[in-house]
Amino acid sequence: MEALLAKLRDYVTGSRERLVEEVRRLIMMPSISGTGEGVGEAAGFLRDWMRERLGCDATLLSYGGHPVVYGRVGPRNGRRVVVYGMYDVQPPDPLDEWEHPPFEAAVVGDRIIGRGAYNSKAGLMCSLLGVEALKEVLGELPVGITFVLEGEEEIGSPSLPKFVEDKRGELEGSDLAYSAEPSEEVPGKPVIGLGNKGIVFVELRARTSRYDAHSSLGPGLVNPAAVLARVASELIDPLSGPRLGWLEDRAVTPTEEDLEYLDDVIESCPVERVVEEYGLYRTLATGRDWYVRVFFRPSVNIDGFHSGYVGPGTKTITPAEAVMRLDFRLVPNLEPDDVLTYLSEVLERLGVKELVEVGVHDSYTWSKTSPRHPTVRLAVEAYSEMGLKPYVIPMAPGSAPFYLFTRVLKVPMIATGPGHGGRAHAPNEYVTVDTVPKLTLYTATLLLKVAYARGLGGV
Repeated sequence: MEALLAKLRDYVTGSRERLVEEVRRLIMMPSISGTGEGVGEAAGFLRDWMRERLGCDATLLSYGGHPVVYGRVGPRNGRRVVVYGMYDVQPPDPLDEWEHPPFEAAVVGDRIIGRGAYNSKAGLMCSLLGVEALKEVLGELPVGITFVLEGEEEIGSPSLPKFVEDKRGELEGSDLAYSAEPSEEVPGKPVIGLGNKGIVFVELRARTSRYDAHSSLGPGLVNPAAVLARVASELIDPLSGPRLGWLEDRAVTPTEEDLEYLDDVIESCPVERVVEEYGLYRTLATGRDWYVRVFFRPSVNIDGFHSGYVGPGTKTITPAEAVMRLDFRLVPNLEPDDVLTYLSEVLERLGVKELVEVGVHDSYTWSKTSPRHPTVRLAVEAYSEMGLKPYVIPMAPGSAPFYLFTRVLKVPMIATGPGHGGRAHAPNEYVTVDTVPKLTLYTATLLLKVAYARGLGGV
């Protein structure tokens, strides 16, 4: 094993510049799932790359939306790993805040700047490059790889449940599902992510007239902005945070096991970096309470609120319509239907149910893998081979469709990788240049560990 690991390190070190260019090449492709721009081209590129470079049986599968790039390579018997990735990105707006064009993948100092650099094209490409490195060094793959690369993660992964049902027989029984991600929020402190919150993203729309009315008539009119503002104040207190009633009561996290890893969360994801990164003026909690709220409790957030006129000068109106977008984050013992039931109860209690139209955009549940699963030990060992100490995060505050692996297919899921990046969904998104060789090497090392491990099984 040591000799193989040494050869892998030498291979990656000697290929550093080429690996960086491979990652930049993918970042240069727009692949904006919300608009469809460049999605087909990126999917086709990945399919062809996997065929030509890995000898992979790769194809594009469509289930009514953007294609899933699906491929299998390596032995069909023995250990099997599902490599998950997303090739879609968020829109780059506002464009005038980018220091370099968002799809130029400019190398500036120690960073590659571009939309999708951090979330999540560097990780996806490094997972492919890691498989290639293992194949080149060994001559053949010692573990079966199934690639699941989707183009709809940023719009709620609507095709992925249909895909998993279609390919269930080929995916079930895998030893691990792995998502390669540059996980060092604090450089030098990679995290092993074992879970994600679920999400329900809704749009509330209140329309009370055909046209905007003169504001002098306001005392006699129903103001749709006031309707949604009342709903907002019922769901979120501006100084204490979410108000989720029985949803909060039903949540079972943090568990005793979760709290065993709270120090890992605090050390690897310091709130001070969040404050600095986003220029926050204040937070709703401090100390350990902040981490428990963000990582382990259910939440609701106002993503946007639009109504009336806020342009130059004045325009005295009672608006005809107001729109508010919310995202709810779910933890164990809460499901999307619970959120929608609670929201309906809130609208009913406030007497505005007939005035508010509710539209659901994204909706999927939470995911969790036990920190005591044998694959977690292998992930830790892979870091040890690289001289790094990882930190175990039982649940990440963000959302991803990993429940399809952990709860539907009963396959343990790990999201991890060395490397640093930032500003996901924001202008000047970036990943560090040295992330590329590190994440490529880690992927190859982890796959090698899985190939020769004993006693795997269970989620």
